[in-house]
Amino acid sequence: MKKKIKKILIGNRGEIAVRIAKTCKKLNIKTVGIFSKEDESSYHLDGMDEKVFLSNDPLNESYLNIKKIIQICKKMNVDAVHPGYGFLSENYLFSKELSKNNIIFIGPPANAVKEMGDKISSKKIALKAKVNCIPGINKEIRSLEEASKVSNNIGFPVMIKASAGGGGKGMRIVRKKKDLSELLKSAKNEAKNAFGDDRVFIEKYIENPRHIEIQVLGDKFGNIISLGERECSIQRRHQKIIEEAPSAFLDEVTRKKMGDQAVSLAKQVKYYSAGTVEFVVDKNKNFYFLEMNTRLQVEHPVTEEVTGVDLVKEMIKISEGNKLSLTQENLKIQGWSIEARLCSEDPKKDFLPSAGKIKKLVFPEKVRVDKGYIEGGTVSIYYDSLIAKIITKGRNRKEAINKMIEALQVMNIDGIKTNQDFLINILLTKEFSLSKIDTNFIEKNYKSGFKGKTGDVNILEIMAITALSNKLKYLKEINNDLSKISKNWTLVLEDKLFNFKLSTINDSALVLIKDNKKFYIELFVDPSSLINKIKINDNFYNLRITQNENLFKVFYNGYISKINIFRNIEYKSYTNLPKNKLVRENNYLVSPMPGKVVDVLVKKNSIVNSGETLIILDAMKMENILKSDSKVKILEIFVGKGEAVSAEQNLIKFKVIK
Repeated sequence: MKKKIKKILIGNRGEIAVRIAKTCKKLNIKTVGIFSKEDESSYHLDGMDEKVFLSNDPLNESYLNIKKIIQICKKMNVDAVHPGYGFLSENYLFSKELSKNNIIFIGPPANAVKEMGDKISSKKIALKAKVNCIPGINKEIRSLEEASKVSNNIGFPVMIKASAGGGGKGMRIVRKKKDLSELLKSAKNEAKNAFGDDRVFIEKYIENPRHIEIQVLGDKFGNIISLGERECSIQRRHQKIIEEAPSAFLDEVTRKKMGDQAVSLAKQVKYYSAGTVEFVVDKNKNFYFLEMNTRLQVEHPVTEEVTGVDLVKEMIKISEGNKLSLTQENLKIQGWSIEARLCSEDPKKDFLPSAGKIKKLVFPEKVRVDKGYIEGGTVSIYYDSLIAKIITKGRNRKEAINKMIEALQVMNIDGIKTNQDFLINILLTKEFSLSKIDTNFIEKNYKSGFKGKTGDVNILEIMAITALSNKLKYLKEINNDLSKISKNWTLVLEDKLFNFKLSTINDSALVLIKDNKKFYIELFVDPSSLINKIKINDNFYNLRITQNENLFKVFYNGYISKINIFRNIEYKSYTNLPKNKLVRENNYLVSPMPGKVVDVLVKKNSIVNSGETLIILDAMKMENILKSDSKVKILEIFVGKGEAVSAEQNLIKFKVIK
């Protein structure tokens, strides 16, 4: 029986709520957004036709409150609820309660959600559907003795998994028998805290597996198709951060077998709507059932990009009682798509979550961005760390990767820590380029964690040239007499020194010399994103830069470097300091603003009393007299009459006489 959906309550927040609302708008369906006190200014509400407050509580009394959400549905005359992912999306009781109240649940039948949501029962059903399963025991492990017996029979290493779990919670790899007791207890405790259910089971752990999943789509008439696979092997803490479609690893025979088994499993539970069957795949292309997610996946956009199918639209149409709009025969996979998850976390501190106000947020253009935040938004400690998903499409994998690297390079975010540079770093590895990846990729390639450091002199040279070009660009803009700009510069990058000579600077050219090599430079700083787009000789680069006085923080290709810039005369006063302990001292007169030196009234080694004038600066057509606030001896003078200076630039070094 068909029922036209005219109004949908979106039972979620963040980027997925925004994503669902966009399709609703295309279909002329009204939307109702819900929000907690924590989310009262959230971006996801901007695209809703109506919005309703839930509760001051961020979770249990808001997005997880079934009774409250159904009350809102009735009050707002809602026809259906789209749950997105997470929260109540795989809660079969929510689906049943909606049905009791004649409200459509945009998703699979409640029974399928229940059966597939329990890892033990889902494995039994998978075996019945003749789906490859990992060797193990398909029932709850009730004691250490039973766990020990099962593990010995299967053979170590084994995986302990939460029956009610997902997202890496309640999972432990046991490599040695002596660790079984401790890890079993740990897994059960984590499962209890995460899901309120401490049941676990044990199966064989597949070494260095790939995580490859099949997107399925079915209607209420028994038609179910596979929309191809997604490779989701790049994970940290069992959570995906880079996904792609299709997989470079699969051949057509394996691809068809996996698709057929995924469809078979879906048919076994009379599935309809969008769903995902996840597999682990070993190095010999043997694949084994992992779990079925009875909802829209975070990474669904890559499937949409290569198939041209709007999965949210299909879910809505199926819920209305319509047949699938496509068949297996007319489905075509075209091109390649990659998704990178931009998360508010610090990869350099073991992915520690980062919360706070986003001071700057400029997303890349020309690519798909499914975003949950905009500039000025606040990332809460109570919700998922996902800020946005960056999605690229290319004619082939290489093109999709290159587009993604460029997209991440030209994105600028400030105020919170993110994994932006870590994502770039991964995409640039030879292993990723060759698709030599598995779920242990990060552990193997970043054994000491992500540091963002490099010893590659060529990369450091690009970063140094960009920082110095920024400095010189600024000096050129504030100075009428370009001959007054210093010619010799020393840059300190961590523990390395770079010496540059300014050969040419004018309105049309900037030329630097290092080790007798000339660098012809063109620099453009994007006024919106503040991304530095620089041409060095015949090569183009995108870098991000922040500046504090003469200290530049430069981000390039997933690497980060702090660069101190000195004119040679200024640097000489630091030569007695170890390079890796270069610090600013307090006994400096610094320029309070950009300007030009009108006069220097002191000389080196002279004694100056408190209140006497040191330097006169001209800024914005006003003279600014800089005086000494104590009796001092002048040790170094770094500037001369007529010279242009920048804000926070060192002018004089002195010693206080007590």
